[in-house]
Amino acid sequence: MSEFRWGILGSGGIAKKFALDLSNLENHTVAAVGSRTKSAADDFASQFPGCASFGSYEELVNADVDAIYVATPHPMHAANAMLALQAGKPVLCEKAFTINEEQARTLIEYSREHKIPLMEAMWTRFLPHIQKIQEIVQSGELGRIHSVIADHGQYLPPERALRLWEPELGGGALLDLGIYSLTIAHLILGYPESITAVATLTDQDVDLQTSMTLKYSNGAHALLSCTMAARTSITAVIAGDKARIEVDASFYAPTSFRVITRDGVTTEYPNEYKGHGLREEAAEFARIVRAGEIESPIMKHETTLELMRIMDVVRAQVGVKYPQE
Repeated sequence: MSEFRWGILGSGGIAKKFALDLSNLENHTVAAVGSRTKSAADDFASQFPGCASFGSYEELVNADVDAIYVATPHPMHAANAMLALQAGKPVLCEKAFTINEEQARTLIEYSREHKIPLMEAMWTRFLPHIQKIQEIVQSGELGRIHSVIADHGQYLPPERALRLWEPELGGGALLDLGIYSLTIAHLILGYPESITAVATLTDQDVDLQTSMTLKYSNGAHALLSCTMAARTSITAVIAGDKARIEVDASFYAPTSFRVITRDGVTTEYPNEYKGHGLREEAAEFARIVRAGEIESPIMKHETTLELMRIMDVVRAQVGVKYPQE
């Protein structure tokens, strides 16, 4: 199979993690990188033999690549992804996909109209342990699911993660951390019937921490939390009337889990994964591009829209609004 040539839009930390994880895939290469400055692009490209560097995103999206991976902060995703789509390039865009549902819908409608592949890079959904968890849930082994509990807290003060404290950069715990808690709930229970949220805001009115209770039409509940004020357990529980799954830290990354029946019988699923975990999304995106598909069945456009809609509702309830809105 011929090489799949990636263009990386952005040269920050997640861009480097993605590019490095591609080395664990056959026939994937970092062909080009674009940054706001040529020096930053040159520095990034120096780590990947044969990688071309560009000092603008406009040059990058017109380069000879098979797809663009958008790795800039949330508020830039809509403009950066659209730039690539308008250049005819398939786009894998980092989570959170955009800052709100309206922006996400605009990108998805353009993708569908022009038949250009587009996918949110929610890497968690593609990981082997998550795929196995879905298989167990769908088998009925847990019985009827009654609750999903997921907690994601990191200690991220301004000196460690300034962008998370800036409204202009889509700051706050929800879009960066809470989206993982929401993802595990959506994966198991789908879209909620009702959403209730509370938050503690910073002096700049982004959420320092947010807690959410989601109720579903079948009576199930999801109890979800995120915070950038403290490191928490970062675990998840999926509880049914026959058994529960306990997912170890960090539940959204490659990790171990176990199934525990209501009688206490435990089956362990150890973590045998090698690497960071970003390559599965890359492999799936390359597959849909080569297959001529517009979206992935693992991360559908409607899933992205539903997650953005939930976060819009949560932000409205707790009083977080970004300058771009």
